[in-house]
Amino acid sequence: MNSLHNEKASQWIDDKSNNESTLHSSIVSNDDHQDIKHEITLASGRKGTPFNIMLQPSSPSSPSNTDDNDLYFEITIIELNGHIAIGFATPSEFKPGWSTKGMFYNGNNITNGSAALIVGFGPPQKRGSISNGDVIGVHLKQRKKEGTLSVVFYHNGQCLGTAFHLKSPAEAALSSFRPCLHVDGKAIVAYVAPGLMPTTSSRNVSSTNDLTSFAGEWRIKQCFRGPELGEYKLPSTVKCILSIQDLSTSRGVLPRGGGRGGFRGRPDVRSTAQEGDDSKKYDLSIKVGNMMRATIGTMEQEGDSEGFTKIQIGPIMSTEMMPPPDEYEVENFLSASLPVLQKMIVDENGNLILNGPTCEIICSPYVKEFDALMHYH
Repeated sequence: MNSLHNEKASQWIDDKSNNESTLHSSIVSNDDHQDIKHEITLASGRKGTPFNIMLQPSSPSSPSNTDDNDLYFEITIIELNGHIAIGFATPSEFKPGWSTKGMFYNGNNITNGSAALIVGFGPPQKRGSISNGDVIGVHLKQRKKEGTLSVVFYHNGQCLGTAFHLKSPAEAALSSFRPCLHVDGKAIVAYVAPGLMPTTSSRNVSSTNDLTSFAGEWRIKQCFRGPELGEYKLPSTVKCILSIQDLSTSRGVLPRGGGRGGFRGRPDVRSTAQEGDDSKKYDLSIKVGNMMRATIGTMEQEGDSEGFTKIQIGPIMSTEMMPPPDEYEVENFLSASLPVLQKMIVDENGNLILNGPTCEIICSPYVKEFDALMHYH
């Protein structure tokens, strides 16, 4: 049972930053699901200094006699200009600006309100941001028999897994933790505490559910090379992770620079397709020993009869560290193979296949696992 669902008269309070921050909250009833929605507008008054708000119950919560207790809420992003982190904090640690401490997710990282504790926790196709239309779910679970308290995050229906797994001290009882938002900039969001809660807490971040989309993270599992595409056996000691990011949802430029630890090659400005143009552009990165990067341009209207999308891969950039021999061999293979790839597809089994006249690379979806944090201070 979601304890937050029964709170009908809760109010949002601010951290008293006294820096011209603003908070406005109104309650909107949702008759279809019998849930209460809060529409919240909040803004930090000083750039670089976050503004925090917390949901305060109308009356103190009574200790629960049940073995299992749950708090679950969802935040829908209506409009965001800046950055937002969503999670739980206790009233005693709810303070102005960066001083608030708690358990938060910001679209890429797990934080305690001021420091990143897990980097890259978000789904690979969305990594780096929470954006308009996104729905972030947060589930705090207390298991009295086990003496534990855990927090699970969800991003657009995908379970990101358990970020925190704490031993529950007496001062951190379930009733102490409250929903908390942490904003640098301005946001309009909708809050709801549904009666029904997610049933899974296992990380399930698929690379893509759309067979026409290539964004996500992939593990190279099989390679072929030569005119007859004989198999190139990857060394068992080498793990190759390939990441593809849709640049139509990204801004900025690929890394510049050179020298030791920097990227060699020509930087490629990230851009989006013009209106009416079916082509797309992706950022491709592969981590072996060095980080290798390039752009992939697609020609959507020039697919073949087998369903492949025609592609063109731009100049390869790479850091310039000296990896172990096995990794060095794989990097040489990829450096020679990537430029000749001409088409790609996500097949019916969910594998990504990149193909060229003298090379084929087959990848399976990759889900990075993270150990849950034992504390947040």
